[in-house]
Amino acid sequence: MAEKKNQHFVPKVHLRYFAADEQKRQINLWLPKQDKVVFGASIRDQCSKSYFYGKDLKIENFLSSPEALFGRTVDQLIEQKGAVNEEQESLLFLWLLQHMRAERTIAEHLLMMSAMRDKVALGQENNDELQDWLGSPMGVQDAMQMTLDNAKEYFDIISDLRCVLLINETKTGFVMSDCPAVSSNKLILMRYMKYRNWGLGSAGVYMYLPLTPQLGFFAFDRHVYELAGRNGNICKLNSMDVVALNQLVYLFSNKVMVLPPNCETNDIVEHLKKVCPAKPESTMRVNVAVADLDQGQDESRSFSVASDEEFASSPNGGLIHLESIPPAVPRHFPKLRIKQNCRFVDTRSGAGLKRMGSRF
Repeated sequence: MAEKKNQHFVPKVHLRYFAADEQKRQINLWLPKQDKVVFGASIRDQCSKSYFYGKDLKIENFLSSPEALFGRTVDQLIEQKGAVNEEQESLLFLWLLQHMRAERTIAEHLLMMSAMRDKVALGQENNDELQDWLGSPMGVQDAMQMTLDNAKEYFDIISDLRCVLLINETKTGFVMSDCPAVSSNKLILMRYMKYRNWGLGSAGVYMYLPLTPQLGFFAFDRHVYELAGRNGNICKLNSMDVVALNQLVYLFSNKVMVLPPNCETNDIVEHLKKVCPAKPESTMRVNVAVADLDQGQDESRSFSVASDEEFASSPNGGLIHLESIPPAVPRHFPKLRIKQNCRFVDTRSGAGLKRMGSRF
């Protein structure tokens, strides 16, 4: 068991594509909180923790198969500089898996669950029946297992997205991070901020995963966007495109940025620093609301955001609401353009804008 004690939440096979040495054992890093560049850091010690997924090794062993798939797929892409449909589907699944398994994603999920428990228990700390119903707090292994159990459902939701292989032949390489599978929504951030609580099935979602310093995977809502310069399932980028995607990865990173080898390190770091003010501490928040005293005559009910004290003492019931706090993204991927006649379904509800063709 000891040989699997050090468990990576970004697989070593992925980190090796950013290796700075011929033996593929070392990478160059930028640590944003210390503003420190580290050359030749051991891949073995990055993006990992002791028994992160548990000592029973069930999740760790399960992940070995998709990690091998990632290596085979990227090797094929490097060789042919193109992607067939089977590879695109594999990359979409691998994006989802990497998004779910990242330390920051799991940590925020656990914080959200803990906050929800605290809100439910407001004013009822001595209610033993409620405490029994809530059960024990969830741990990392439980959270990861729960998301894996729902992985097929999540994949079905995003399977309608158009997938593209990004080719970077500029002097600025792609960066990676300890949370490299990122997503945003240009449509909502630029036009429909009232629907900022979007999900995987929302209109306007786009996803990105750097594969190597020269290759990236991109998926987007084909009914909302067009990708300028796309030739089938390939799109070549310019330096401005690369900088925007690198900044997006940084905005969702946790503690570590992986720098491409053989590039101007200072230039890359300076570009990342420019978006520091837009980087949030957390991407979600739990709010509470209480029922308004003056309700309408129809069957609907209205609620107002309240303090914890107001929620705990409310005689008219209340709601617990999970709010998304996405990074503002100062500069979206320039080649991704909103269509003049984009299509989506406005639910005019908390569900927001639904994507055309999504199974959600």
